[in-house]
Amino acid sequence: MLFSKILPLAAFASLATAQGYVARFSNVNGEKFDIESEDVCTNFQRSQPIYDTLSVANGHLCDLFADRDCYNIVDTLYEGDNDILELVFNFPYYESCRTDAYNRELESLWLFFLPDDPQPHGFLLDSIVQRMPWTPDFRLVTSPCKEVHLIKQDREDWKEACEKAIDEVLDLAREKKIFPGLGKKRDEQFPILGASFDIGIERSASSLFGIVGRGAHMTVYTRTSSGMKFWIPRRNAKKSTWPNMLDNTVAGGVARGEMPFECLVREADEEAALSEELVRRDTVAAGTVTWFNISDEKAGGELGLMNPGVLYVYDLEVGEDVVFKPVDNDVQSFHLLRVDEVKEAMRNGEFKPSCATVMIDFFIRHGFITAENEKDYTEIVSRLHRKLPFKTSPGF
Repeated sequence: MLFSKILPLAAFASLATAQGYVARFSNVNGEKFDIESEDVCTNFQRSQPIYDTLSVANGHLCDLFADRDCYNIVDTLYEGDNDILELVFNFPYYESCRTDAYNRELESLWLFFLPDDPQPHGFLLDSIVQRMPWTPDFRLVTSPCKEVHLIKQDREDWKEACEKAIDEVLDLAREKKIFPGLGKKRDEQFPILGASFDIGIERSASSLFGIVGRGAHMTVYTRTSSGMKFWIPRRNAKKSTWPNMLDNTVAGGVARGEMPFECLVREADEEAALSEELVRRDTVAAGTVTWFNISDEKAGGELGLMNPGVLYVYDLEVGEDVVFKPVDNDVQSFHLLRVDEVKEAMRNGEFKPSCATVMIDFFIRHGFITAENEKDYTEIVSRLHRKLPFKTSPGF
């Protein structure tokens, strides 16, 4: 199966705002407020491929290497009778032969907008919008594109008020126990990337709004007489997200106001007991991997949430004398795996999807996957670094 037939594409273009009619909307509290329906789609028209997105729903990017003759890595990664690729990559391409399928998928989503910003910053599902206890601080547009707008308040501290408005609607949702996956409120925020001003959203709610997330992932490896080996942790079987699945050696979400490398240093200490001195001295920054995940039951929380993300990738080589052991409840065990064992774990669907993409990126950068042994090499590299549907920097 060709790689180009598996990975999804999404496309958007901008149009000017037009005025329309006003309807009434009732939230779960029974409160009524206005929804504006516009004659012209404010920001996205489904007609021109500008941004492409990657959707990984129920498996791993490595599954796409099925039936490849690639030395050590991708040969016969998938040999089963069922074609799980249709489950893994379920967001349709934007292409002439599949425009209708793409449009149907996009029509089920709402775009999230911040004040004084023409660019959207997230995707919300219909089911989320219908159940969210919206307050008058939000305006919902229903036609022809579905949009959720955070309203700018007429006050000097309107930026702070925006953040408070998001917190209030999430507090209401939590109080009414609308979204079980929201959990208890934690003092941990993710930034809304690409926003024209500094604003964050509670980490556990970022997926509800389809905000671009950031993670810092590090692959720790050692060179032995029998070849390169990787320290691979297995997540705790009781974790609410991706339980019992294989992970990258060190991985964590980059919080608001935190630089990716500082996140890595913190996570390396918390998850793997790696000294700050060692991490700062020997870690090598290796770029980014971008992807777009549609959550399934393994991800925990609501099903089908849109999760675009940027993973900052790092490598760390350690000596054979270094042995990893769990230091917190997130990891149940560490395993030192050969290349073929990593391949087997990928084939068996044991890796958390985002972590599988990081491993594939590592294999490419270190010459295990090359243009000589992978016929779709250029396409694979391109799609590991695809443009996300939302801005990740306010300067672009």
